[in-house]
Amino acid sequence: MTYNIWDGGLGRLPLLEHVIRSAAPDLVALQEVTDRGAAEGLAARLGMHFVFGQANSEWGLAWLSRRPVARAENHRLPELAKSLLEVQVDGMRFFATHLVHGRDRASERIRVREVETILGVLEQVDTPHALVGDLNSVHPHDDVGPPPPEEPVEHVSREPVARLLEAGYIDAFRALHPEEPAWTYKAAHPWARLDHVLVKGPTVREAVVVTSAPAAEASDHLPVVVSL
Repeated sequence: MTYNIWDGGLGRLPLLEHVIRSAAPDLVALQEVTDRGAAEGLAARLGMHFVFGQANSEWGLAWLSRRPVARAENHRLPELAKSLLEVQVDGMRFFATHLVHGRDRASERIRVREVETILGVLEQVDTPHALVGDLNSVHPHDDVGPPPPEEPVEHVSREPVARLLEAGYIDAFRALHPEEPAWTYKAAHPWARLDHVLVKGPTVREAVVVTSAPAAEASDHLPVVVSL
């Protein structure tokens, strides 16, 4: 599962716990972890191991895992607005990130540079792995809907995901659902699929966007769950 929990999830932690518990994932990547203690407490209540990644901003990352984490590394590279948090579970490596926010061309250029930096790390990985997170970008062929009035959109970002696809990554959701919009943002007014699971190596068996209650109230993003 990849899940942007919106400003640390503070005030909404029971709702987030309900969403995650109901989906029962083995591994959860959290974005916007602004309170490490709150996220660690969430992991404890779910009976999951916890790995935190300090970011280059207040918006940290975390992994929650039902299975033992063999190793973890936080790639806190200066080119990244946040970070790239890696864990190894059951012999597979998983990377979580959160690309810079923005609905204009200037922010897209920053995201492209972030993706190039991330690919510099991933090209050293010669085993099956996955990159997940809020990429603030849509698949190059995705349709988008009308954004809510309070969120003006100058430009819909596509190039960051396009670069990852060109590098050989598979969009897990699109591999199984080529036509379904599956918008993940905003949860209360979905209009774009910004949250992704991209894989290289493993077979994608199932992919869903969680829309059941209380997902629309738990965060401003809907989580994505993929079975490999």
